[in-house]
Amino acid sequence: MSINKKLFIYNYSSVAFVLIFTSIFGITLSGYSFEPFVAPELVPDDRTPVPLPEFRSAENDLADSFDKQFIVQGDQMLDFPRTLTKISGRPRQALNADAFGEVRNSSWFTNRNAFTHMTLAEIAQGPGIYSGPDTSAAWQIVRAKAEGVTIGFHIIDSRGDKYVIKFDPIGYAGLNSGAEVVCTKLYYAAGFNVPENTTVYFRPEILVLGEKVKFTDKKGRKRYMNQQDFEEIMLRVEISPNGLIQAAASKYIEGKLLGPFHFDGVREDDPNDFIPHEHRREVRGLKIIGIWLNNIDAKSNNSMDTYIGEDGEGFVRHYMMDFGSNLGSGSKGPQPQYRGHENEFDPHEALFKIGTLGLWIRSWEKPDSVHFPTVGRFSADLLEPDKFKFIIPNTAYDNCTDLDAYWGTKLVMSFTEDQIETAVAAGPYSAEAGKYLTKVLIERRDVIGKHWFGRVNPLDNFEISKNQDATVLNFTDLAVSTGLEDKSGSKYHYEIRSIDNQKIESGVLENNNLSLASIMKLKERGGVQYEITFRIKRESQKKLSKWVKVYLELDKSSTMPVLVGLKRQE
Repeated sequence: MSINKKLFIYNYSSVAFVLIFTSIFGITLSGYSFEPFVAPELVPDDRTPVPLPEFRSAENDLADSFDKQFIVQGDQMLDFPRTLTKISGRPRQALNADAFGEVRNSSWFTNRNAFTHMTLAEIAQGPGIYSGPDTSAAWQIVRAKAEGVTIGFHIIDSRGDKYVIKFDPIGYAGLNSGAEVVCTKLYYAAGFNVPENTTVYFRPEILVLGEKVKFTDKKGRKRYMNQQDFEEIMLRVEISPNGLIQAAASKYIEGKLLGPFHFDGVREDDPNDFIPHEHRREVRGLKIIGIWLNNIDAKSNNSMDTYIGEDGEGFVRHYMMDFGSNLGSGSKGPQPQYRGHENEFDPHEALFKIGTLGLWIRSWEKPDSVHFPTVGRFSADLLEPDKFKFIIPNTAYDNCTDLDAYWGTKLVMSFTEDQIETAVAAGPYSAEAGKYLTKVLIERRDVIGKHWFGRVNPLDNFEISKNQDATVLNFTDLAVSTGLEDKSGSKYHYEIRSIDNQKIESGVLENNNLSLASIMKLKERGGVQYEITFRIKRESQKKLSKWVKVYLELDKSSTMPVLVGLKRQE
């Protein structure tokens, strides 16, 4: 590990220790309330050349479930510093957020729609330029997945491109494949690395069994597939009346496959991977995207690391994949009712049912209906973002703080109705089903936005500009700009203080800009940092919101103050 990366970890560890110590014991420095802002050290780029790591096999699902449900949960209970910081209201924050709470582009994440609004054409295109495998000529099967509920083939088309072909459950054409395609567009636009997934329609006769195709048969034996095996598998694939099969085609991702990444710890054989995954903001914030898209199966085996470049000259990139169980889709059909409300094995829910003798029926346990077979069981009616549960607990998601959730919420709320409609239009839906799915995604988006924009002050996008001869601090109220709150019913209380804790100015704004004239008058003092605290008062709320503090500096030679960072109250 390079020196700057060691220093990065050391510096953050030191800051974390101070926060824990002061928050637990209530230590203050002689009543001095102004805390000068010190920008965190920038995270080193994790796309520098490293040696090729070894392939790491996927985990056994049962073992992974047991580990996350019992071992990891027990370790967290015994992690007393973690528990104390959460109790004190100062949980352990992500280690890679910058001075403004954002994350830099990396091998994990690229700032896209929330940073620069994507066009509808870009949303429709998604991560790649291909429209799927060539269906005009034969596909050679090179691998097969026949065991379990979900079946599929790895194929090479006539162009030499490799794809994973995934089939829908019989009776639910478009259910899995639609979820794969729509979620690919949305995850990519949000900023994450995903494969190129498309819906494909093809005739079964173009499938040609290659030589020595390995698979696991129904008795659990690993052997080579023969023509009879192939024909038996195809009996589990639905063929439409027009003779076509509908499926999802996932193009092989770039680079050399290295196996799934974990949602905790680091990859020891990747020198670039020095921040524990559970303490990366983009991995924690991924939880909010998962809640929006109902990605209940957020486990390691639905991810993949690849090595980009030649050995010694490349780096490791991290992908999210396998979205067939997102939205309302399940492996056998629509998701069961309890998905999103219970873990697959949930000791807490089990104890609750025992304690109530099973007589307490929650709203989500009442009978419901599936509106469209292609969409599955998917609605916003019972969504409670802070109570959402995944199939198995996820270590990074367990560490998600309100600030991480706020960051993830900004990604979700960046999607306009037109963008969501465009992503849905890429799926194999009828007009009515597509309209319903779009409506639900918009409703779930807004439920998430209202929840976390209510828990964290949503003033953002601060910038300083010249307005005629005046120097102005501009900002965006994300709750207003996304239509969640009314602008006329929102007022912004502010207070300006200098580094010597002197109150310079306070007041109430009705617009999203603040004149900095009072600070500019003090320019001759030079080299001084100023703190501006904002709180919001809504007509719909009884009290002021939590604060966001903006820090800027001004010296004698400057014509404009410089923003240096911000802090948000949790």
